[in-house]
Amino acid sequence: MKFKGFRFSERKPVSVSDISELHGLVPSQASTAGREAVLTSNALLSSGSIIAPAVVVATSFQSALALSIVFSLVTFITVLICSFVPRRLVYTVRIIIYTFVASLVYVPVAILMESIMPIQFAALGIYAPLLITNSFITMKTESKFYRLKRGFMAELCGFYIIGYDLALMFFGFMRELLTNGGLFGVQFLPLSIPAVGTVYGGFILLALTAATFRWLLTFPARKHQSEN
Repeated sequence: MKFKGFRFSERKPVSVSDISELHGLVPSQASTAGREAVLTSNALLSSGSIIAPAVVVATSFQSALALSIVFSLVTFITVLICSFVPRRLVYTVRIIIYTFVASLVYVPVAILMESIMPIQFAALGIYAPLLITNSFITMKTESKFYRLKRGFMAELCGFYIIGYDLALMFFGFMRELLTNGGLFGVQFLPLSIPAVGTVYGGFILLALTAATFRWLLTFPARKHQSEN
């Protein structure tokens, strides 16, 4: 079957959005996909995914680091394991399986965190186990990851996770700096804003950070258009 110059095997009809996804199967485009996952499609700063844990518990760099470790391990391992779940199963059943696998993966991750970062992990509270239902596992798998070949899928999933982790740790870093006027218990700024450590202040800081991030990403394009 031909479609706008492309040739596909006789399977289900392919939409225009599917074609853009199929382009990601080309290994030479891995670096481009990586930049997109970390920058233009950053889960926290661009698409606004998994906001609640960041705003509520990522009040310092160390808490953000602990949250990043739990998120990374649970999400990546779960996505890899669940990539072997047969696609012929009903969608609802697949989502239940994804969540069940994630809950099993969470157990050894929790044990690991209790041994290396017990205080920071305890401070995460209920938001640590809630990561087993994060959108990377329940939604991104079906809409993007599982449409790709497994090797490239693992690479792209890793890029998306790294993008979220970097944004989360930067957010935690800025929040601690503004809240305490310093880092790691050492105050070196003459001004502190304790309200930034609250949930309300966290939402405002995240919104400002995301807006600045998007402005910086689109600045070269805007500059180029103004010059032309």
